[in-house]
This record gives sequence, C-alpha cells and structure tokens, in this order.
Amino acid sequence: MGALGVDSALLGLLFSAACVGALLLVSVFRRVAVWLLWGAALAPLFLFGRDYATVGLDPVYLLDVLVALALLAGSPVWASRALSEPRLRGYRMCAILLAIAAAQAVVRGVSQGYPGAMKGCILGLYPLFAWAAAVWFLTQPVEEFLRRRWLLYLPTTGALLMMVMGGSIMPAAVGLYLAIAGAFGMVLRKRGDSRLLLWTLVGSACLTAAADKRGPLLAVGAALAATTLASRACRRRTVQWPALTWSFLIVGLVAVISVSVAYRQPSDLPVVGGLVGRMQASENDADSEAANNVELRYVMWRTALDVARSEPLLGAGAGRPIEVVFQGAELDKAASGPHNSFVGYVYYLGWLAGTAFALLIVATLWRTWRARSHPVASAWFGATVGVCCIAFTNVAFETTYIGLPSWLVVACAFALVGVPRTAVPAGDIGSAPLTRQNSPDIALAPALSGTGPSVATAHRSWRRRPVLAPAADPPPPRPEVCPLGR
Repeated sequence: MGALGVDSALLGLLFSAACVGALLLVSVFRRVAVWLLWGAALAPLFLFGRDYATVGLDPVYLLDVLVALALLAGSPVWASRALSEPRLRGYRMCAILLAIAAAQAVVRGVSQGYPGAMKGCILGLYPLFAWAAAVWFLTQPVEEFLRRRWLLYLPTTGALLMMVMGGSIMPAAVGLYLAIAGAFGMVLRKRGDSRLLLWTLVGSACLTAAADKRGPLLAVGAALAATTLASRACRRRTVQWPALTWSFLIVGLVAVISVSVAYRQPSDLPVVGGLVGRMQASENDADSEAANNVELRYVMWRTALDVARSEPLLGAGAGRPIEVVFQGAELDKAASGPHNSFVGYVYYLGWLAGTAFALLIVATLWRTWRARSHPVASAWFGATVGVCCIAFTNVAFETTYIGLPSWLVVACAFALVGVPRTAVPAGDIGSAPLTRQNSPDIALAPALSGTGPSVATAHRSWRRRPVLAPAADPPPPRPEVCPLGR
C-alpha cells in the first residue's frame, strides 16, 4: 500500500473502526450494520485487491473477520433457513464435505511442518461462508441490491487507481472482479443501460495495458460471451453476436487501425501493446517465463496429480510444497500451489473432495443455463464462467483476495434456481408447461430490474414466483422464448 500513500496498519485501523462501529449499531440498526460490514469487506477489496486482502496477521485477515461479522450480525435472518433451504441442498452437502476434508488436511499439514499449512483453512472455510451468504442473499428484497449496485463499478475504479498511483496490480484477481461486473453489465445493456458494460470494458483495457496477462483478459471475454449466449431467447439465435453493437465494433477497429499506422512497433499500441509485447518476447526468447508459461502449468498439474494418486482419499495435506522439475531445473512452487483450483482441491484434500468440488461447479453452470430465459440466470451463468476461467489457470478458490468472491459467486448462482413446489416426473422438466406448481423460484440478482412498472412489482415477479397460468389451461408458448431446460 506504500505506492498508494496509505500504510497497511492505518488501513487496518480504519476498517477495524468501521467494524467496531457496525457492532455498536447491531442492537439498534441490524440491517445497517450488516450492509456496513459487507461494504467494508467487498468495496476496498475491489478497489485495492491484494493490498487490502492481506491486512492482518497471517493467516487471519481483516477481510475474513469482516465477512464473519457480517454473517454473524445477519444470522437472525438466515440461520433458521440454513439447513432447510431447498435451493441449497446439494451445495450444503458439498460445503460440509469440503470443510471436513480441509480440517484433516490442515491437521496433517501442521503435523508435517508444511509451510503455510494454516492457509488451508480457506479451502473449507470459504464454502461455509458462501453457504451462509447465499441463504442471506435469498432473504433480501431487491430494493437493497438496487441501491448498492455501485459496487459493480469498483473493479474498474480500482484498476484505474492502481495505474495512476503506480500500485501493484494482481491481474488474476482484477480479471475475476471485472468478469463478474461484465456479466451483469451485459444484462443491464440489454435492458437499456450500458454504463456498467462500457465502464468494465475500460477496466479490462487498462488491465491489459498494465499487466499484459492473457488469463484475466480471457476471463472477461469468456464472461461476456457466456452471458450473451445464455441471454438469447432461443438456441437457434445463439449464432448471432450481440455482445457489442456494430457501431461500437467499427469505431474500435477504425481506432486500432489508425493508431497502428502511427506506431512502428506493435508493442507501442495502446491497450493491447503490453500483451503484444509479451507475446513477442515469448517468441524471441525461448527460455523466458512467458514462452514456457503454459508448459510449466502442465508440468505442475501433472506433478500434483501424481502426488494425489499416492494419497487418493485424504490428499497431500494443506501447505505441502510441489516439487516441480521443469527443463532440468527444480522449481519450488509451495507458495502458489498448482495454479489450477480443480487440481488444487484434488492435490490438497483428495479425490473425493476434488470430485465433489468439480461436480458443484458443473451443477451451478447447468442450473443457471437451464434458467437462461431469465436475465438474472444469464448474468450469474456468465459470472460463473468467468470464475471458472480463472480457476483453470490460477488459484481462484484457495487465496483470500480471490477465493472469497469466487465462492460467493458460485453459492449465489447455485441458489438462484429453486426446486418445483410439486414433483415433476423425470425427463419432463423441460417439456412440462410452466405453472405455478412446477415453476422454479428465481432469486433476483443485484441491479437487474431497474426497468419496468416499479421496483416492488419486479420484486414480486422475480423474488417469489412468476405470474403464470393455471396448470389446467397453460398459455401458448412465446415463439422466441424456449421452455425452461430446453
């Protein structure tokens, strides 16, 4: 934080004061206290990234304390539903399994003297945090989220601040935050408001110019593309590409061509110059890190999986170093892990926990895809795809500054689609008419219903159940809206 002119101790003191103030408000204004704690946790995280997330005494960070206090302050609202909420039944089982697996992995890692073994608590703690947060999310009226949609503008603001003030940028984390904001920005744009989308694209351009990394840019692009694909009304129209208007695309191409003529070196191009320079460096120097980045990751994944095969049930234990030999040189990657969250859960916790984690991600994508006719579901689908892109190439679920937002996205997206009020025969969920008895609950996500008759009407329409015809006389299907699940 020195580059920003803010000392880490001072930053911790300020947010500790906010924490204490929130606790004082709990007895009188509980709702205000909960939102203050959530704001104190997420707003500076999106602005300052790792510099804020690592404030504390390793492995106990201020970010985790604020989130725990926010969940504790809101427990009277969500605690009674935590074990009975039907929309989180599968997620509950996976979260409990990961918590048990992480506990034994941490104990084994500490007993073996592995470095940073206590950080493995995150592997089981964050799924529990996200479970409680998702239940609380389902209890909130949409008006609360509409008033706080400014939070989605903070990732780009943070990237700009880091560039102007010369701070360090963690591209994977910023890329994840921008991917989440971009997914919701795509839905807002389709509803007539493109400010969030354009602001997020500006942040992506700044990140590419400053960090010259491929993975974060891929995550943002994948989130936008997935949201666009899911938000199409029918499958036959998915071949169209409405992510950006033709006018915006043409203006961008004209700008790139005109700038490329003025500069002799492709690396001098604005926005994409850093990325082009990195790619050129990888071609010119075969021994550079940029040239061997992908191959090195393959070696790390293969090494981690080989170790996991020797400990298939319990895993290697939290904090165990990865002994990687690449091109004849031994590399110590103990601090970074295998750079793949799916491989990481298998490596640290065992194949059972790793398989459960992978199935949870697949189930989340499937549930949101089946409900893609709802704008809410398409936004959460795109956000989850962006998280998965980071998870395949980085430590998206195992690090404090990036793991907590990842788990919050997965849990809330999983809870989005409910269960039918009455049983539907197997195989008929996609063909049965949508009625008040068998339609799923759709929980409204932040900032997605600013249009329409009123916020209250949107709340009744999305937060509870759609107004549908009786089962005996279903309305004819719209020609451009596919039934749920088709």
